[in-house]
Amino acid sequence: MSEDLDLKRVLRTLDEFGSTFDKANDAPGITKTAGDDLQETSTQPSLRGVLSSTDRMYLQRSLMKLSGQELTELLYLQMAKKDTGISIEKAWGSQAALADDPYISKALDTSGGAALQRQDLEPILYAIFVKKFPAYDRFRKEPSNGVVHTWNQITDYGDAEFMTELGTVTDDTATYQRQTTNIAQLATRRGVTFKEQLAVPAGGMNWNPQMIEIEQGLTAMAHKLQKTIFQGQAANSGGTASNELGLYDPNGFTGLRSILNTADAVNFSPYLTTSPDAFVGAFNDAVTNIGNNVGTTPNVAYLRLAEAAQLANQQTDIQRTVDRTEFVPGVVVPAIASSAGLIPVIGVPGDSIGTYTATGTFSGNTVADIYVLDDSTMTLPFLGAPGPSVLEIPPGVAGQLTRLFIVWCLMGLAVKVVPASTKIRANLATS
Repeated sequence: MSEDLDLKRVLRTLDEFGSTFDKANDAPGITKTAGDDLQETSTQPSLRGVLSSTDRMYLQRSLMKLSGQELTELLYLQMAKKDTGISIEKAWGSQAALADDPYISKALDTSGGAALQRQDLEPILYAIFVKKFPAYDRFRKEPSNGVVHTWNQITDYGDAEFMTELGTVTDDTATYQRQTTNIAQLATRRGVTFKEQLAVPAGGMNWNPQMIEIEQGLTAMAHKLQKTIFQGQAANSGGTASNELGLYDPNGFTGLRSILNTADAVNFSPYLTTSPDAFVGAFNDAVTNIGNNVGTTPNVAYLRLAEAAQLANQQTDIQRTVDRTEFVPGVVVPAIASSAGLIPVIGVPGDSIGTYTATGTFSGNTVADIYVLDDSTMTLPFLGAPGPSVLEIPPGVAGQLTRLFIVWCLMGLAVKVVPASTKIRANLATS
């Protein structure tokens, strides 16, 4: 999709959903509003005082059709509305709100405070966030069952047996292991001074400083969340960015580098100057391990841009065109032809996956992980909203001439079936 700004499309979107955004900031407890009279077959959201899960899903999918620039402009136009938003008490503390939306039933209220919860901005923030972190849209979101989310992780699916016509059914069960993940608080406060906000238009410039700050805040949050999903460590204080435990942060959660450190991990050396190992062979080994364990196949792979480039270089010699497949709606990415069919290959920029010093097979060598996942067996448990939310701080509340926004989310990572995914350690050595 083109990243050009089509202002007409932005205005059409605002005209279509503006009333929905405004209703999202009405005081909760209104049991019947205009949108509630719509029949179930209607495509319009319900317009209730608190956004429901179906409201959010519909708005998010609709807004994903816009380009990044168009979403930024839409956010700016919606943010410009004054005297909007609902208080923290009404958003998170009222019984009506808690009864209306199950996603916020476990949220803890803050004591006092006059900040406004801008629910009208949440669907727009989600769409912008996904543009910066597409993998976020693929992970299923589920409401957390506490400040620490608990679930039964499946380590073996058990067995079933043939039986005679009048035989007795054989008892069997899957094997479970109780697991928990911290619901981490991720937030950033962004804003501008009155002086800067007034100086920009006074100088004849048409850019918006507070929008730039909020957009950069979303970029920072996307990077932090993505990095924690791939290499976070919240349980073992010995974890660092340069070992397989992963970077330790007691306020975060444990990610895939440590969780997928199992006997099924595949090792290969794609950078050797002489006879490098083939990516296809490593992927097929990973697919085989997953298939033998749980009888399913992976559906996506994440790797550093360096490994993505090396994969592309290997494929150039043997095929004229690059295999491509749809990753999330509207996003087409390269794919690798494996024994499980085409697997989307997602290059992750920056240091989110990173490198570390291996032990075992490549002991002492620097390696980088390639994550081969069945991401349907993973969820992101959350409290509050299943995406970034924003609090608008009243100007002057701290005795300073500023307009501030807190962008935040409460999220963890739950890997429900470990054997359904694995990782490939790519040895970076050339000899």
